[in-house]
Amino acid sequence: MTPRPIRLPPRERPVVTIFGIDISNNNGPDIDMAEVAREGFAFVFAKVTEGDYFVDATWPAYREAACANGLFIAGYHYLRGDCDVEAQADLFLEHVGDVPTMVDFEANSGDITTFWSFVEALNACGRRLDLSYIPRWYWQQIGSPDLSQVPGLIQSSYVNGRGPATALYPGDDSSFWNGFGGKAVDLLQFTDSALVAGHSVDADAFRGTLDDLCCLLGTPHPTDGGLMALTDSEQSDLYRKVTDIWTQLHGPNGHGWPQLGTNPQGENLTLVDAVAGLANHLANPGPQAAQ
Repeated sequence: MTPRPIRLPPRERPVVTIFGIDISNNNGPDIDMAEVAREGFAFVFAKVTEGDYFVDATWPAYREAACANGLFIAGYHYLRGDCDVEAQADLFLEHVGDVPTMVDFEANSGDITTFWSFVEALNACGRRLDLSYIPRWYWQQIGSPDLSQVPGLIQSSYVNGRGPATALYPGDDSSFWNGFGGKAVDLLQFTDSALVAGHSVDADAFRGTLDDLCCLLGTPHPTDGGLMALTDSEQSDLYRKVTDIWTQLHGPNGHGWPQLGTNPQGENLTLVDAVAGLANHLANPGPQAAQ
């Protein structure tokens, strides 16, 4: 008798759930990102701009501190339905930097046409939208439009109480996770009263690992590459210094230095070649040097 094949149960969703915070100037400028990381949070969503008129002064410092402490960070724009969409996209891109992008689409943000117009304005500037904060109540308020193509849906439904985020989290099977508008919920903002690093903030959950979140958004892991902790100006300065060191070693365009002499093939010596030749000469001096 032919043995029946063994049927393994379907692979279950990872049991790991990670947490992050959602902050702006309303939370103050002094949230310690090192403490946020020590308390076990994996990501930070921070406000960058609103409408075509407001820039959040806390953003640059929070962006740099989050990166320095290995936290995944995305910057968000509060979309306003009463402001020019292209001007809003320009303001946002002027300040967000090279991090994932997010739109805060809720009260006074207009209808779904405004949302997609903002996405198109970003695309026209060579950027994409990675995350979309759209509360279920606002989706209903604007007529329950189709959301199936919305990138990275963040839904918000809040539990009662105040305390540590993990204690307030309603669980991976909570109805708060139920999708809407033809779109599954990717992240859940489940409280506006989580106690984090001595502050009361909004807290979000993602059902998966940080690698899963980065994969969802198509972005590098915050610890990949080692340069995420550097600001743009620091990276530029480091690039200039490395380039200068390379040039000093190899000569302009890697063709050696004419003032150091040439090798038997008539090629200019590099600094390393010249030092090696000098060391060889000192170790093996000719008859004239010996005299």
